[in-house]
Amino acid sequence: MKVLAVIAHPDDEALGCGGRLAKAVDAGHQTTVLLPTRREDPRGVTEWDRLVYALERSCALLGAACVVLDPPFPESRAEPEVHRLHDLIVSWVERADLVLTHWPGDVNQVHRGVARAVEIATRPFRRRRDVSLFEIPTSTEQRFGGVDRITFEPTEYVVLDATQARRKCDAFAEYVTEVAPGRTPEDIERRLRSRGAEIGVDFAEAYVVARRFR
Repeated sequence: MKVLAVIAHPDDEALGCGGRLAKAVDAGHQTTVLLPTRREDPRGVTEWDRLVYALERSCALLGAACVVLDPPFPESRAEPEVHRLHDLIVSWVERADLVLTHWPGDVNQVHRGVARAVEIATRPFRRRRDVSLFEIPTSTEQRFGGVDRITFEPTEYVVLDATQARRKCDAFAEYVTEVAPGRTPEDIERRLRSRGAEIGVDFAEAYVVARRFR
């Protein structure tokens, strides 16, 4: 099976689906992380080379191939020019059997743009691909509340062993500039344990199934 993770920022592969990527690699699946966008905030611009290096190190720890589009698409245009972002990722989607990407309800607008581009690229009448949506700490759970708001409610859990959980945490630890309260390797492990407790195991990642054909 060919697994593709389409992410908005360096570190999303570790935070969102690092355990599943490690598990897919362990199972012998071809696994790729695709970063189509480039950060434009002041810290992201200053630290860009360091972030890309951390992404490469993270992917190496997880066992996944790392692809950064050259040139990357400006992140501020991800939502308003989603058709152009779609055109940049669609050839990669065509090669995949399973696509992992962001929850479209995230607070971060770049996450939403990437999710929308994947949604368009996987319209079933054009190409049938399995799609699962992951959560990102400090984005997925930060929306306004209320009964009219769509919340992340898992419909799929991926059970991880202790080694896969550790690789996920170690992958995020590469991003020393991105550590913040709620986003530390220790926080990541606590979330894995919390999601695992929901289904009676030690460690798990949670997803929403967006498309499934197999």
